[in-house]
Amino acid sequence: MKTLFLSLLLLSPLAAKPNIIYIIADDLGYADLSCYGQKNFSTPHLDKLAASGIRFTRHYSGATVCAPSRCSLMTGKDGGHAAIRGNGPFALPEEEISVAEIAVKAGYNTAMIGKSCVTGNTQTPETVLSSGFSYFYGTTNHRDGHFRYPKFIYRNTEKIEFPGNKLHQGTDYDVNLYTKEALDYIAKQDTKKPFLMVLSYPIPHASVLAPEAALEKARPQVKDEVGLEKSDHYTATPEVKANYIGMMSLLDDAVGNIVAQLGEQGLLEDTLIIFTSDNGPHFEGGYKPELLDSNGPLRGGKRDLYEGGIRVPCIASWPSAIQPGTTTDHPSAFWDFLPTVCELTGQPIPENIQGISFAASLTGKGEQRTHPYLYWEFHEKGIRRAIQVGDWKLVQYNLSNPAKTTAELYDLGKDTGEANDLSKKHPEKLVELLKLIATVRQPVADFPVPSLDK
Repeated sequence: MKTLFLSLLLLSPLAAKPNIIYIIADDLGYADLSCYGQKNFSTPHLDKLAASGIRFTRHYSGATVCAPSRCSLMTGKDGGHAAIRGNGPFALPEEEISVAEIAVKAGYNTAMIGKSCVTGNTQTPETVLSSGFSYFYGTTNHRDGHFRYPKFIYRNTEKIEFPGNKLHQGTDYDVNLYTKEALDYIAKQDTKKPFLMVLSYPIPHASVLAPEAALEKARPQVKDEVGLEKSDHYTATPEVKANYIGMMSLLDDAVGNIVAQLGEQGLLEDTLIIFTSDNGPHFEGGYKPELLDSNGPLRGGKRDLYEGGIRVPCIASWPSAIQPGTTTDHPSAFWDFLPTVCELTGQPIPENIQGISFAASLTGKGEQRTHPYLYWEFHEKGIRRAIQVGDWKLVQYNLSNPAKTTAELYDLGKDTGEANDLSKKHPEKLVELLKLIATVRQPVADFPVPSLDK
């Protein structure tokens, strides 16, 4: 990609540039980790990772579905400026500056393993490689990430086929493939050159299926099991809770194995590991987040712009730089990852992004800048958008029909679950946020909003 950088802020690199591993789960809820309140099952390795570093309590995904969320992650742009604002046949435009390109400029090896962040519903592994990643192993079409036993995976542009896989059953489980590949990639690294790896797991997104070994471990933790019938896209799941817990255990074990591998190679102290989710818990194939309390106190889930759809767990561990056992309520979002990488690697921050580095929150050094606002929009279900300023949040639904457009106001400081609409009680605050939200987005041709694009 051709890139143009504006040296708005050139920060001094740290004495040693950290390795960076960004682990992103798919449709994992805010309370799906025991360190975030999950009581139905445990995630010991992720809890240990949180205890070794910092836990963010107000971290937000880039959007409430996969593709736009990951576009924000890759480009540092929020939902009002990102090129991709919905799922579909949309790949990252060539002119966009990606976080991987920034890492390459800083002298990093770069890899993406798992479900691609930049290719949309296309079979184009070359797009991943042209986005700054020197190594790729995974799927590119979003649909392929829905099947736990994929028929093929790309290694760079080579198609690796799995004859024993039949999408919903088979011999090679996708999570195990990605974990093995990630461990192999780390094993090839040394202290001479840092690396950035985006490890993009396609679970606990449906299909809700775990291998039998994981199911055996999960079943004793389940009470009142339920089943899901087969849908047009997803297979029947007779043991939904056990399968979900099994997937979460595999994800948790994968993180534990990665930490162990880094320790064995002497890389752990100087590696920043971030774990998060691309949006809130799903309702795919009839699954319901309340089955295992995936969202805790939050309202809604995937495709909502209430907190349940966009507030996600975020854990960061970096033993040589982050004080262990800390938490922060600094409001941060996916679009902050790119400028954080810029600051940690001494690279100039691209122009026209909305992200703000959270390096100060990680290290406890320097003053943490804060966002004047956080903004999201969603182009399904009648078009939705939301803006947050401090504890105040405005949520609007049905923007495709101005006569039915809603405007709800919440005080997150007192009402995290968004149970009390304060729009009538605080009309002046509602007017203030309505004026602001009218100014914070740029139209984009692929995602028109006739009532706003004037």
